[in-house]
Amino acid sequence: MTQNLVDELDLRIINCLQIRPRATWSVLGRVLDVDPVTIARRWERLEEAGLAWVTCYFGLPSADRVMAYLEIEIAGAQVTDVAARLAQHREIVSVHHTTGARSLVASVVGRDPAEVSHYVSESLATLDGIVAIRAEIVTGKYSDAGEWRLRALSPSQQDALQAAYPRRDTPASTAPVQPDEGRVVRELAANGRLSTSELARRIGVSEATARRRLNRLLAEGRATFRCEISQQISGWPQTGILWARAPVGVLDGVARKLAVLPVIRACLTTTGRSNLMLFAWLRDVRELHQFERAVAQAAPEAEVIDRAFCLRSFKRILLIDDSGRIADPPVLPVDDGSMPF
Repeated sequence: MTQNLVDELDLRIINCLQIRPRATWSVLGRVLDVDPVTIARRWERLEEAGLAWVTCYFGLPSADRVMAYLEIEIAGAQVTDVAARLAQHREIVSVHHTTGARSLVASVVGRDPAEVSHYVSESLATLDGIVAIRAEIVTGKYSDAGEWRLRALSPSQQDALQAAYPRRDTPASTAPVQPDEGRVVRELAANGRLSTSELARRIGVSEATARRRLNRLLAEGRATFRCEISQQISGWPQTGILWARAPVGVLDGVARKLAVLPVIRACLTTTGRSNLMLFAWLRDVRELHQFERAVAQAAPEAEVIDRAFCLRSFKRILLIDDSGRIADPPVLPVDDGSMPF
């Protein structure tokens, strides 16, 4: 099994990088009381095996980006083929094959709702087998997958890491994306731990310029670094999705209560009849009902409208193969100067 490829130290290293994706090996060595060379070697092995990776993207909300979730119905036995081709589209952030009324659940990002409309009506129209598409715009992000944690660190280790890298809550700038910013984030999307010297070489500027551009993105809260993990080694290898509805007067409060549930991986508000969309990583299919019960207990005002179990993920920012590892080579969800995040 894939989970047997990692041990507790591997999981603690990943957990550290989930909290601080660009932490130095020397800092992690002090936090974990392990030789930094060993940590670097362990991470290199995890990365090469496609079991863990660090990526970077422009975060939402943004003045020039909107996200939508698509529910796509596919004819007959064409689901895998359509999902694989859909995952190659740079506009697509995630693709999941699910149970229930829809065949695929996918997320797409565009500059505005009209661009999402063009993508759905033009780009998706080229894919044979699609029967119907329903789109809902994300109106609020209360927690996202980048905030999900393995919980492999002890409280003292977490405190040590936080002390080494104090958190700065910086409101994200909503200024339009600039071409030089796009080039920086494109390179970091494939490997979020690139050194500034290597980043400078790849984008053709001095190391000082590369460092200044990266620091500006971080200072403005625009660039989001994220350590991802193969779901198969996480201990929660399955995904459940709930669609729920809450009265608009209490929607914000309900979303805030649900976002902090340990089981929740992402909590979003959306347009449409179901104005809440909830994702959870689960140990097995039976936990889908426990997930729903946890939601009902935490927020009785929320009525669950529908539920689905994820049969397979094809993309989570980068391509995922059928074993749950990052695909090789990855398809980046970005273009120079035109970022879908």
